[in-house]
Amino acid sequence: MIKTNKMFLTASAMILSVSAQAFTLKGVVVDNSTKEPLIGATVQVGGTTTGVITDIDGRFEIKDIKGKTCTLIVQYVSYKTQEIVVEKGQKDELVIALAPDNQQLDELTVVAKKNLENERSLMMERQKSSVAIENIGAKEMSTEGISNVEEGVKKITGVSVASAGQIIVRGLGDRYSTTTLNGLPIASPNPDHKLIPLDLFPSSTVKNITVSKVYEANSFADYSGAHIDIGTKEQTGEDFFSLSFNTGGKFNTLGKDTYQMDRDGTLFETPSLDNKLRDMSLVDFEEYAGKNQLFNTSFDVSRSKSLPEFGGNVGFGKNFDINGNTLSLLASMGVSNEQQTMLDASVRTLEATGTTLNDFSYDSYSSELKIAGLGSLGYSFRKQDQLNYTFFYARNAIDNYMLREGYDYEDHNLIGSNNVTHVYTLQNHQLGGKHFFGDKWSMNWSGSYSKTSSDEPDRRQIMFIREGNEINLFKLNRQETMRYFGVLDEKEWVGNLSGDYKFGNQNKLQAGFTYKDKTRDYSSTRFYYNLNKLNPVIGGEEDIYTPSGFLNQEAIESGLVSISRSQQPKDSYTAGNKIYAGYILADIYPVEALLVNVGVRYESSKQWVNYAEDGGKLQRRDLNSNDLFPAMNLRYQLDKRNSLR
Repeated sequence: MIKTNKMFLTASAMILSVSAQAFTLKGVVVDNSTKEPLIGATVQVGGTTTGVITDIDGRFEIKDIKGKTCTLIVQYVSYKTQEIVVEKGQKDELVIALAPDNQQLDELTVVAKKNLENERSLMMERQKSSVAIENIGAKEMSTEGISNVEEGVKKITGVSVASAGQIIVRGLGDRYSTTTLNGLPIASPNPDHKLIPLDLFPSSTVKNITVSKVYEANSFADYSGAHIDIGTKEQTGEDFFSLSFNTGGKFNTLGKDTYQMDRDGTLFETPSLDNKLRDMSLVDFEEYAGKNQLFNTSFDVSRSKSLPEFGGNVGFGKNFDINGNTLSLLASMGVSNEQQTMLDASVRTLEATGTTLNDFSYDSYSSELKIAGLGSLGYSFRKQDQLNYTFFYARNAIDNYMLREGYDYEDHNLIGSNNVTHVYTLQNHQLGGKHFFGDKWSMNWSGSYSKTSSDEPDRRQIMFIREGNEINLFKLNRQETMRYFGVLDEKEWVGNLSGDYKFGNQNKLQAGFTYKDKTRDYSSTRFYYNLNKLNPVIGGEEDIYTPSGFLNQEAIESGLVSISRSQQPKDSYTAGNKIYAGYILADIYPVEALLVNVGVRYESSKQWVNYAEDGGKLQRRDLNSNDLFPAMNLRYQLDKRNSLR
C-alpha cells in the first residue's frame, strides 16, 4: 500500500512538473500603420509544428507551449515576417504589428467573397459601416429557430412587429420604413401596407438581414424610420447539397376538429373568376346567371381532424472553373404548411362616442401554405470583377374559415359563416455587376424587375338570424350573403449605376444614378344573393354547414334565388410612380479616428392615379416633386471595439 502511494505521488509530481512548464499565449496581429486586424496570418512556434491562423478579428491563441521561452514566427502575404521571443509568464495580450514588405513580388491575386452569414463577420460589418446598422445572419437565425424574416427583425434592437405584421421602428409605423432585396427596392402586394409581408421570406433563402435607422444619400428618400435590406444566399464556399424535413403542430390545434369551406382545388393553385362574367353587360349577366352555374364552389363547410404540420427544404451549391474564372451556382427551395385554431374570440365595433355597433364572438380555423425558391448564378472574372443573377419566388396562401355569432347595431342576433382565401405571390429578377479599374476606381451596376400580387379569390359569406328557437336566413340586407373576387398587381423596374473613387488611406467618393418605375392595378367584383323568395327549414346549427341543400343551382334556375353583379368604376384603379435620382456621397477622415459621411441626393418624382368617384365620374390625380435630400453621419472611433456615432 505504501509503495502504491509513493508511485501515485511520483506520477502526480511529474504531471504537475510538465503542466507547470507549459503555458498559453494570446494576441492579435495588425497592420502597423492602419492598425486594422490581419485575418489569416500564420503564427507558429519556432522549431515545432505548432501554429494557428488568426481569426476574423486578427486574434490567435496557442496553448500548451513547452519550456520557459519560445520564438513566435508571424507571417502574412506581402508583409515582412517577424520573429518574437516570448517568455513564460506573459500575461498581457500580445499586439504584433507587421510592416508591409515593399519588395517587388510576382503577381498574386486572391479572390474570395465574404461569407456574411455568421455573427462575427456581421459584427465587423457593423464596426466598419459608415452609418449605424444592426444585422442578423443566417447562422444566428438557424441557431435560434427563426423561420422567416419577420421573426428575424424582431431580434433587432429598436424594431418591433405589430399583430398585423406591421413593422414599427422608434414608434414609427409601416409607412415610414422601406424594404429592399439585395439593396434594390421591392414592391408590396398589400395596398394598406408599404412594406412587403416579411414572412414571405423563409430563413432558408436568407443570408442576412440588415436594418439601418438613419438616412444615407445612396438610398431612395422614402423613409424616416428604417431601411430593411434582405440579403439572399449566394455560393461562397465549398460545394454542398442539403436536404431537411421538419414536422410539428400547435397544442390547441393538432388532432382537434377543424373546419373548411368548400375549396376549388388546393392552396398550391389560385382559383380565378371566368373573365366573361366580368366582361358581359349587366343585362346579359342576369340572364346568364339564371341558367348557368357561375362558380365551382358552394357555401358548404366540411369538418376534419387537424394533421401535423410538415416542412422541407432542399438546396445545393457548386463552383465551376472556366479557364481560370469561377462560375458559382446556388439553388434552394422550401415548402411548409401551418394550421391554427382560435376558439371563443370576440370582436366589437364602437362609435367614437362609445356606442356599440357590433358585438360578435367567433371561432376561426386557418390553414397556410408557404413556398419559396431561390436561384443564384455568379461569375467571377478578371481577378475581381463579378456578374450576378438572382431569382426569388415566394407564395403564401392562407385559407381562413370563421363562424361568428353576435348582435349588429339593430340588435339582430346574427350567425355568419364566411371564408377568406388570401394569396400573396412575389417574383423578383436581379442582375448586377462589380468592376474594378486599378486600385482606386470601381463601378457597380444593378437592375431588377419584380412582380407582386395579392389575390382574394372567392371570399364568401352566408348570414343567418336567430329568432327565438328558430334559425332562418337573414334577408334584411341583401349584401350579407355574397361573394367577392379581388386582385391587386404591382410591377416595378429599378436601375442603379454608381462609381467609387478611393483617395488617401481610407477616404472614398461615390456618385450614382438610380431609376424606379412602379405601376399598380386593382380591380374587384362582387356578387350578391337575393334570398327573399327562399324559405328553407333549418333544423339546427348543423344545417348551417350544409346550405347547398337549399342554396343551389336548382333554386337559382327556379327563380327562388337570384344573383346580381356589382362591378362599378369605383371598384378599380390604376396608379404609377417614376423616380429619377442622382447623388454624391463621401466618406472623409479628417483625423484617423473620425469618419464624416456626408452626401446629397436629388430626386425627381412623378406620381399619378386614375380612379372613379362614388358617382362613377373618372378622375386623375398627379403629384410631381423635385427635392434635395442632404445627409450627414459621424463616427468617432474610441478604441478598437468602441465607437460613438
